[in-house]
Amino acid sequence: MKNRIKRLSASLTAGMLLCLAAVSCQRGTVINKTIDTPQPVWAYHEPVCFELMVEDTLTPYDVTFSLRHTRDFAWMNAFFLVNTIFPDMNTAVDTLECVLATADGRWLGSKFGKYRDIGFLYKQHIRFPMPGQYRFEVRHAMRDDSLKNISSVGLKISRS
Repeated sequence: MKNRIKRLSASLTAGMLLCLAAVSCQRGTVINKTIDTPQPVWAYHEPVCFELMVEDTLTPYDVTFSLRHTRDFAWMNAFFLVNTIFPDMNTAVDTLECVLATADGRWLGSKFGKYRDIGFLYKQHIRFPMPGQYRFEVRHAMRDDSLKNISSVGLKISRS
């Protein structure tokens, strides 16, 4: 009976620690959102948009984008334009490259059926300059106006 109580107590303690760890990990994440691209193609003029309310301008953050594509995607990399609109309506535009495959054609990232998921760091240890509503508009910057086989784009911002 005592062994059974000890095992039950140990199991409950382990479960509580796992729950605490999961909550602690999420506490550092400010936003983690994925948006599906328009199907069947993602046109240049159709940005994927993320909005974020920022109150803390002192804490450093890491900003990561993610991409889901199929094995039929035609390129080994992808370029994106990220237009950041600040609360005072000023904007900043960055060009990003996401390497999707090795030189010998093997896809990078995790796989799920015909899909590949890959994340790439956009900015590290940044501080938002002012509180308020931020908007991130992501467009592809590939040679074709209509990009096939990209199914979603994600944004994750977490405390550094």
